[in-house]
Amino acid sequence: MGFRLAMTVAAALLTTIGLTAAAYNFTQGQTDQAIAFGWPAIAIAIAFAIVIPSQSRANSQIQDLLDSGLKNGS
Repeated sequence: MGFRLAMTVAAALLTTIGLTAAAYNFTQGQTDQAIAFGWPAIAIAIAFAIVIPSQSRANSQIQDLLDSGLKNGS
């Protein structure tokens, strides 16, 4: 849980920094630099989203409980 949270926060931080730099460059009229700062920020966010581990183990445990009839305490 902690590792997933740290990876999510890191992705959000890097994306925010990159898109902030892109927005600042747009306000200065430097469209080429805005694009140069913007697309890597989005690419990093997508790469982090791919690397972050899934919750498949937790989901499979819940599915096992549901399949065994333990749903709602029965």
